Formats: sequence, structure tokens, C-alpha cells
Amino acid sequence: MIDYSKGYAVEPKVAIQFLGRFSPFKELGPTPIQEIARDLDVEFYPKGTQIFRRNITEVTHLHIIQKGGVKLFVSSEGDTFMLKSIGGEGETLGGSWLLGNQKPDVTVEALEDTFCLLLPKTTFLKLVAEQLSFEHFFSDEFQNQRISKAYTETRNRRIRNIGLKRFDYFTILVSDVVRPNFQAINSNSTIQKLAEIMTQFKVGSVLVKDNSDNPVGIVTKKDLRTKVVARGLGYDLPVESIMTSPVLTIPIQARLFEAALRMVRKQIKHLPVTQGNEIVGVITKHDIMVHQATSPLMLLRDIKSIESPESMNLLSRNIPGFIRSLMEEGAKASHCTNVISLLYDRIFDRAMDLIAHFLDASSVKTSIMVLGRAARSEQTFVPVYDYLVVYDSSENSFSSDGAEANLEKITSGLNSFLSSCFEDTLRFRISGANPRWRKPIDVWSGYIDEWINNPIPPEVAIARNFLDMRALPRENEPSIILKKTLLDKMSGNKNFMRGLAADFLSVAPPLSFFRNEIVEADGATSTRLDLENRLAEPIVDFARIMSFKYEITETNTLSRLKSLNEVGAISQGLFSEAMEAFEFQTQLILMNQLRSLAINNVPGYIIDPTDLTDLEKRTLKETFDLIGRFQVMVKEIFF
Repeated sequence: MIDYSKGYAVEPKVAIQFLGRFSPFKELGPTPIQEIARDLDVEFYPKGTQIFRRNITEVTHLHIIQKGGVKLFVSSEGDTFMLKSIGGEGETLGGSWLLGNQKPDVTVEALEDTFCLLLPKTTFLKLVAEQLSFEHFFSDEFQNQRISKAYTETRNRRIRNIGLKRFDYFTILVSDVVRPNFQAINSNSTIQKLAEIMTQFKVGSVLVKDNSDNPVGIVTKKDLRTKVVARGLGYDLPVESIMTSPVLTIPIQARLFEAALRMVRKQIKHLPVTQGNEIVGVITKHDIMVHQATSPLMLLRDIKSIESPESMNLLSRNIPGFIRSLMEEGAKASHCTNVISLLYDRIFDRAMDLIAHFLDASSVKTSIMVLGRAARSEQTFVPVYDYLVVYDSSENSFSSDGAEANLEKITSGLNSFLSSCFEDTLRFRISGANPRWRKPIDVWSGYIDEWINNPIPPEVAIARNFLDMRALPRENEPSIILKKTLLDKMSGNKNFMRGLAADFLSVAPPLSFFRNEIVEADGATSTRLDLENRLAEPIVDFARIMSFKYEITETNTLSRLKSLNEVGAISQGLFSEAMEAFEFQTQLILMNQLRSLAINNVPGYIIDPTDLTDLEKRTLKETFDLIGRFQVMVKEIFF
């Protein structure tokens, strides 16, 4: 056994074995690692030794912690101390300083007796120049290659042994299905001519073009039934009077499930297909169903036909396997949560249909507004149905006792139905079954005034959910009035915005990982990481607060971040970092929940750090840093 404390060089075989366990060395291959091992020295630092001193130490080597641990901090003459990070076995020190030829921006001190492998600067810079993965590892910002690798590693490691039913649906492309023999008609042609084309060529839709041969709309057989026959319109009217415009399209290289989801979202049955800027065909709902029985459309069709919560429960159990297939094919996590949200929306709608069949709510104009994850279309395998009820009590037909009693039955029935559908996984934090969240428009207006005038933490935490609000199944008069009232009262109110900002700043993100523990800003440690509250929600909160300030009406987090970038509120670099961080932590959430479901455990958001790889920890640590930067930005803007 070598006594490293006496300054001996590290034994190459030991170094090779050690480096092969950690990034970025394990990605280099055996030959480069052998060359590195020959150049390594080892240094022993007793507990309390300052390995690097902020703005003083000349950095001549990359330090790789072989045993022990260090703390990175900033201190000042006024005895202020700010812990920046904790480093343990396998972590590196000095990479960014060597690249920038800079002195350290933090002080690094041994937490305990620590051994470090030392790689000379010349060898380090040679590796950076020759090994792309090595250079990416030590760059300051998220790199697409590293994030892509983290996605792949997480997906492969966590999905491989999940025993859930798989659906082979996601490899089919639109190009495999598209019908190239579509028909077109000039917008000035008559409806009579349109009907003749549909009959002659036996097609269910016809593309409409202007005089310059540009597509301007589409007409289907349904348009003929609902817009012409039902209304008694003349057949000599121009086609443009009944066409749907603008034309919604999909690229020919897109996957079939994307076309299916677009049809469902827009409630259409015909979708023109583009290649470049040219329309080359049409795909129909029937085409999709013929090619795959287990498609999103089929699941949605099944939901519409279900008559009992027990049957809906059986169907909901298929959703995780369906999403697993999507993830195996490389779909981004945001796409998966969008699909889950769409399915949950339809389950919610179906529950309302069945309840309304037995209970008459027509005596008062009513709207159900979903909040939070449901409103943002960011549902996971833990369904969250936070919702409120708003109604118009000004109508002559409104009866206080009768309408309230009826709404109480409907919301209680809705909660009971959904609880039976999802059993232990369902969450209700704000529910219309509670009389507090089932009010007429004028009462909601009073609630909003209270939140604005007294933005204390508990009320702000509730109010922020109302900035994520969406009507189900569709907007109507009460929902439109409530949203307008909310925006008119809250927009530009500095006191309320400061309340939102203070709520966002109230919890500092974790600092780092040390061995198998999470290190907090105050140095405390824990063995549980809440992926929702510590990683997902801070990014959601940042996007919400900034969107509110810049009057962006999007509710989805990634859409908000994109809009913030477009208006110049955040840089392109920060947008890319935020998008990748949000995608990665969402993927980790979904993977963790899938694995719980596969062993019949209740899915959640808590993960044990021992279950994370080094690459996952590094990627999550960068998310911690990103959230910290978000907090600095919010503090500068609002205080």
C-alpha cells in the first residue's frame, strides 16, 4: 500500500481503475486514461487545509478528489461566509480556472483529510484540445451533447427493466401513411363545384387555394353538412365562405402520433402534409386508426365510450405503458407530459359528461377552471386536478339554494369519479367541492382584491395558482370574465408582484451532492430530494413571475420561457439552459414514477441520491445553480 501522504506518485493501475469510474475520464477510452495516469501526482490535504484561496492561488493542476471532501465558499473581511458547494470523491477542481487562465473565484478547503490526484495544466489543456467530450464537461454552461447523453443514460438505465406493457406505435412516420392524391379547388369556385369534386374523387376533404395557388383553407364533408345543409346555404356561394382557415399542417417527416395529437387538440379529422413549403398530401383520422389500434386517438375514443369509474380505472392503468413507449423512442419529457395532460383532460371531460347526464346544471352559467399542472399541460403519473367553479349569479333563473345544491352534487360526484379512476395517485389541493372554491363571479372578484391588497405568504401561494388557469372543456362567459378580472386587477400591481417574488425567493435551492446526500445552502444535509418542489416548481415559478411582469398570456412553462426569450426578457443562452434543465428534471420525474408503478408502489416525486448516477448528479447540480441565478435575477428586478 502506497503512503500517499509522503508525496509519492500515484500507481498507474490504481489511477486507471479510479478514473474509469467517473466522468469525464470514463468516456475517454483506455489509451488516453493510461496516458493521464502516467502524468498524475497525488497530494494529501489535512482537514482545514485551504487547497485554493480565492483570487490568490495560481492554478497549475486539475485536482481530482480521490478520497475525502472539500467545501467551496466565499468569505469577506466582514466575516460574512457563503457556502457555494461541497465536493466529494471523483469530483474535479480547477477545470474552468485552467481554461480561462484565471485565479479561483472561491476558496476551497478540505472538509476532512483529503487526497487529490493532480493532473498538470499542460496535460489538461491537451486533453481539452483533443477530446471534445472533455472540453464540453468543463464548459460553464449546459452543452447539448452532455444533456443529450444525460437523457439517453437516464432513459436506458431506468426504462430497461420496467415491467410495463409496451405499445409499438411511435416509429411510424407521416410519410408512411400520407395520401398523395389530394384534391384542391380555387377559393372563388362554388360550393356546387366542391361537392362534385368530393363525389368524383371520393375524398372527404379538399384543399382551398387562392389565385396565386397558395393554400388558404380546407373544406371537409362535415363543413358541407354543418355549414351548408344545416343552414340552408346556397350552392352558388364561393368555397371561401365555408372553408376553415388558416390551414393547419404537419411535416411529412413527423411521427404519426404527432399528427394524431394535433388532430385531437384542434378537433379535426383531416390534416394536410407538407414537404418544405409545399403541401404534398393529406392524412386523416381514419388513416391513423387503420395503421395502429393502440394510438392516442383510440385511447381517446375509448375514454369517450366509458360509462363507469371502474372502467375508466382500467383504462387509466394503460397510460404509463403508453407513455413508456413514447419515451423509449426518444420523445422529450415535455411532449410526454403534454400527452398525459391531454388524456387526463379527456377523462375529466368524460366524468363531467356522465355527471351532467344525471344532474341538471343548466339553471346557471357555470365554468370549471383547472389550475396548476393541469392548466399548464404538465401532468405526470400523479394526476393533479386542482380546479375551481365560477358561475353567473345575475340571471333571473338563478336560485341560490337550488343552484348551489346542484353544483355541490356535481363537484362531489366529479371528485368521487376521479378518485375511483386514479385511486391512490390522485391529488386535490384546490377543489370545487369545497364551497370556498365554488363561487359566483362577484365573490371571486373580492378574493382577488384580498390577494392583491394583502399578499402574505399563504395567500400568495394560493393566488399564484390562479395565474395558471384554463377552462375545461372550453371557454365560456364566466371563465372569460374571471380571467379578465384577474388580469385587470393583478397586472401592474407592484405590491402583488413583490409578494410573488418574495414567495419565490423564500426557499434557497440545494447547493450540491456530497457522497449520497443533498447539501443545502446552510450546510445541512439530507438523503431525500424532492424533484417537484426543489427542481420543477422553482423553474415554473420563475417563468410564471416573469411572464406576469411582461404580460405574456401563455400558461405552459416552456412556452412561457420561449416567449420571455422572444421579448428579450431572458437571453438565448439562459433560455436554452432553462429549457434543457426543465426537460431533464421532468424526464427524471417520469422515469422515477414509471419504476414505482412497475413494482406496484405509489408514484411520487421523492428520489434517493444513491439512485442517481454521477452524470445525473452533475446535471441536477447545474439545475441548482440555474435556480440560484433565477433568484438573483428576480431579486434585482422586483426589490
